[in-house]
Amino acid sequence: MKKAFYIGAIAGGILGLTVALSMDLMFGQSFGGGWSEAVANDMNKLFKTALPNNHIFVILGVIVVIGFIGAFGAFLGGLCTLIIAYFFNALTRENKP
Repeated sequence: MKKAFYIGAIAGGILGLTVALSMDLMFGQSFGGGWSEAVANDMNKLFKTALPNNHIFVILGVIVVIGFIGAFGAFLGGLCTLIIAYFFNALTRENKP
């Protein structure tokens, strides 16, 4: 069952990162900004600063946020794949009298 969890975790992590980055590329300019503008806005409000979108702390914040999205996607992918593996294992198990 570890193999199923690892496969699902890898697939979920890749999908999570793909969705997060594609949202930034496709919808970043149409909705008023991407991840860097959102992180810069939040950091400016939280710390009462005026950091630009390309500041090193903002870029590190974007990496942390996208990494969190990827890790959460990996966890959910592994969990769902594990549930599916248990389900199919229960379906194919033979009952011995």
